[in-house]
Amino acid sequence: MNKRIRLIFLGISLILLIGVGRFVTESFDFLLDDFWFTSGFLLLILLSLIDQPHFSKDSNVFINAVTAGISLLLVESENRNWVFWLFLGITLYLAISSYILMWLRNKSLIHENKWVQFFSRINRELGKPQTLFSAFFLWGAINQFGISSNGFNALLLYWVIFMILNLPSIASIINRIFEKKESKKQDNVLGAIFGVQSKNTFLVKLFPDRKETIKLFDFVEFIYSIDEKKQIRKGLILDSYLLNEQQWIKVLTTSEINKIFDNQPLFKNHSEDIIYKIKDIPETKYLDTFVGIVTEKSIIEKIRFIYNSKASIQEGQLLEVKVGSKLIPVFYQIVEGETRIEQLENKNETGLIIGEAIQLGTWNQKKVRFEQFGWVPDINSPVYIASKIQEVETSENEFKIGHIPDTNFPVIINKELALTHHTAVLGVTGTGKSVFSRNLIREYLKDKSIKVICVDFTGEYKGKFTDLSPARIVDEEKDAELYKTFEWVSNELEKFGNQQDKANLKKADDFIRKTLQEALTLFLKSEESQLSIFELPDVSNTASILEYTRQLFKALFQLAKTEKCFNHKVCIVLEEAHTVIPEWNFVGIADKSSQSLLNSIAQIALQGRKFDVGLLVIAQRTANVSKTVLTQCNTIISFQEFDKTSSEFLSNYFGQGIANTLPNLKFRQAIAAGKALKSNVPMIFEVPIITEPNEEEK
Repeated sequence: MNKRIRLIFLGISLILLIGVGRFVTESFDFLLDDFWFTSGFLLLILLSLIDQPHFSKDSNVFINAVTAGISLLLVESENRNWVFWLFLGITLYLAISSYILMWLRNKSLIHENKWVQFFSRINRELGKPQTLFSAFFLWGAINQFGISSNGFNALLLYWVIFMILNLPSIASIINRIFEKKESKKQDNVLGAIFGVQSKNTFLVKLFPDRKETIKLFDFVEFIYSIDEKKQIRKGLILDSYLLNEQQWIKVLTTSEINKIFDNQPLFKNHSEDIIYKIKDIPETKYLDTFVGIVTEKSIIEKIRFIYNSKASIQEGQLLEVKVGSKLIPVFYQIVEGETRIEQLENKNETGLIIGEAIQLGTWNQKKVRFEQFGWVPDINSPVYIASKIQEVETSENEFKIGHIPDTNFPVIINKELALTHHTAVLGVTGTGKSVFSRNLIREYLKDKSIKVICVDFTGEYKGKFTDLSPARIVDEEKDAELYKTFEWVSNELEKFGNQQDKANLKKADDFIRKTLQEALTLFLKSEESQLSIFELPDVSNTASILEYTRQLFKALFQLAKTEKCFNHKVCIVLEEAHTVIPEWNFVGIADKSSQSLLNSIAQIALQGRKFDVGLLVIAQRTANVSKTVLTQCNTIISFQEFDKTSSEFLSNYFGQGIANTLPNLKFRQAIAAGKALKSNVPMIFEVPIITEPNEEEK
């Protein structure tokens, strides 16, 4: 029962009490002289209509006891019988014990010791106005009029009616009568506000006899009584609950909802805090983009939100939240979702879906990139699916490798930085890694100053690049002679030092170095072809093959330092990189040769950018690839990965939150981060469908 109704009952009850007193005494002298009236009046003031609906605290009991003791002073000396002294003793006990309890208690009653709980509960029962002043009132009436008199019977009837009306169930019925009058003002009334969770989220108790039905995502209108401007607000029903046999709803208000209705009021003569259902809804796509509201434990780098929407969302989805007083749009990408049970009152529960999204930042259209934003959204801020942006154009040195899923936000890579500062493309078989890498190579080759050397153990690249007429670094005749020389050198080096043919070893070494340098020089100077595929005759890392590869890289690096590759940038592509640059514990039988090869490639990784020589490392798992080389890759693009080692390694680049999504990435989805990207924040993106020459769509 609200305060206004309780005050009305107080006034009516007091008028009736005075009326009954005038009737039985035939004067108004009792207002100042009679104890029964004083105790009855105190009963009205202190009873549940004003202060204590169902219980009394220790402080309330103390006040009641002191007030009761003072009222007993009105009893004349000749009427102070044993009952008077009993009442006086009870009031003294209540006053003293309640005062002591107030000093002793410093925590909630349920956590106090048993004796404190016992005396506090006893005092609360004895110190209730219903108990204390009812006894005073009836005793005073008996003393004044006698138990068999009409005056006592009239006061007794008044007391019985008053106590019955004060019962919670009767009070609730009376309260509904008043609410019903309120609800009859308009047929579209739903209920009244009884709580506020934040400046834009309201809790509404529905009227039980409302005429309108409600469902989630209905729109409403109301005026909030605490609002000084008394603005008419529009809101959206987010959730519905049933507690203590009462139905209530959660209502969200935003400026976007007001704009749906052109910021115009739809109803007249609003009653404050009363919610009205809007029936005629203009055509709007608001519910197609609304996702939910920001919830607790959100931080600058990541928000948590309650999913409350008709819109379907998924991992990688781009979300938008307006932050701060200027309502700056900040973008977040979904990385996680979980179900949760929220405990309500009286063991009621409700199910929730909580989403997590990492911050990408604000979008700078001029720079075509995300920029980090340094603050967190307010709790209960609305979360929306990101809207489209204006189409952007890339410069000649940039390449759009994909877009954020279900948006036109581009993911752009700087080709020069990707080449010179090394790039790694990772992912298990069948995720689109190789097709993406070959497409990136084609983008490199659009620049005539770039030469690409593909080290391919798979034999797949030759068929995929037939349209580019890839050249052989070493022609077939010399290639066969070189490989035989490597095999002879390998066998010779296995002998004891005193048994080795030193002279012929020197001639073989000079032949290998000279042949490779001449072949590389011819390729780098050539204007006919930009692409060379260095195919090896075996997929195993035998000593001969590894030594052949090492000598090639050694010769290339020498040309880079002395001739600057004849004014060309060179990209070395390491397909199935674990075969060429394995991690030390994955090395095959030729440990020394493998280590020598690793050292040669590591030299390129560490110093190659000074001479415009870069690596494109393509591998399935990070665990199998040399970390010496991999850690020098300033840009990493990872498709789906399942193993824990890869996730842990990549979390150093991407962050733990987004790295956890690696096992869930779809075909053609990847995470990108690094120096070559236009936006330097890690993000999930989707590679467009790439059709390779003479191949069907993939």
